[in-house]
Amino acid sequence: MGKNTSRNADVPANLLIQAVMAAPWGFAITDHQRQGNPVVFVNQAFELVSGHKADEALGMSWRCLLGRDPESHSLARLQEAVRQGSHCSVVLQSAGKDGSRLRSELAVAPVLNRSGDVTHLTWLCRDITSQIKREEHLAVTIADKEERFSFFVENATEAIWRLDFKPPIRLDIPLSQQVREIFDNGVFRECNDAGARIYGLNKGVDVSGQPLRAFMEPSDPGNVERVTEYVRNRFYMKNLISYEKDSDGTTRTVVNNIVPSIQDSQVRHIWGASLDVTDHFEALQALEQSQEELAEKTKALEAKNTALRELIAHIEHDKEDLKDRIVANVEQVLLPSLDKIRRENNRHAYIEQHRRTLEDLTSSFGRRVAENRLKLTPREIEVCNLVKSGLTSKEIAGLLNIAVHTVEKHRRTARNKLNLANKGINLRTYLNSL
Repeated sequence: MGKNTSRNADVPANLLIQAVMAAPWGFAITDHQRQGNPVVFVNQAFELVSGHKADEALGMSWRCLLGRDPESHSLARLQEAVRQGSHCSVVLQSAGKDGSRLRSELAVAPVLNRSGDVTHLTWLCRDITSQIKREEHLAVTIADKEERFSFFVENATEAIWRLDFKPPIRLDIPLSQQVREIFDNGVFRECNDAGARIYGLNKGVDVSGQPLRAFMEPSDPGNVERVTEYVRNRFYMKNLISYEKDSDGTTRTVVNNIVPSIQDSQVRHIWGASLDVTDHFEALQALEQSQEELAEKTKALEAKNTALRELIAHIEHDKEDLKDRIVANVEQVLLPSLDKIRRENNRHAYIEQHRRTLEDLTSSFGRRVAENRLKLTPREIEVCNLVKSGLTSKEIAGLLNIAVHTVEKHRRTARNKLNLANKGINLRTYLNSL
């Protein structure tokens, strides 16, 4: 056996044997100096791991440690380790006695004598089937989550992208140099289709591999100002507005939210989520312009309304003036003239009727008669005026030189138009009430 260290020299041999027998790993020793490397010792856990009873395994070739149907590449590595008497560790896939698939980890190490020759091989074996299953389940879970995440990213309406910097951008260099290196070294490595559409392209792969300066013009002072603000915020940004060009050279307005990946005080890449708000921005500008135009039109309309109110006031004044002039003319010219005519001829009744008519025109009755012109004919209005004056149908017929029955017809028609038919209301009474 090899030399013991001073620390292990005081450990009793029976304690070492008890510890090995109680270990949870399968432990075995094979005799390297005998033909076939037979098993000369196994612990209790070995029986559980290998499926062989201790009395069955003792004296068997080291190959019994491999289980059933070991994989060829693992077998070849172990064969070489046994031949060389060297260290080796493999994961074996074998079949249990019940046909189940087993996975085990098998490690071999040489034991040397004082001359440095390999005398024995120690074997450690543990069942890792449950561990492998957990890892496989975890791998499937991770793959499923990655697939769902990829599906989400690819179908998101928001642009999701990653910009790499090679070499990374150091945070201890001047701010202006950091800004310059963002434009010089920034390259898109990830981008979904929504991100590609911002730049007038169809697929995210059309953006991946492209430099930042291909889409964000570094000579634009506005872009430089925004990237400078971004650097001042230690590469974190919320709702950063940038103006980027698509494949046709059209400038797009984009809102960005960005987080960096910083290692050793160096920015290696940044993740971003962007939203193209060009249409919204243009709609907002159009709305603001419409509001300005509306304000101007409202102001112009208010000015027109003021002028219209002044015009109406002027018309009302003119109307009152006209009314005053009519009344004055009737009272001071027409009525005195009619008085003179009455004194000079015998047609007193007719002239008296005209006098009363002119008086009515300057009273509320005259205005009400004028309103009724939409319903009454001129002859009917003339008959109504004479009825109001107290003349009989015969007297009216004589004045108007028409038949009495014609006067009666006009009176009936007037009553119908004035909604007096079958109401028992006297026509003269009604006309005097106007």
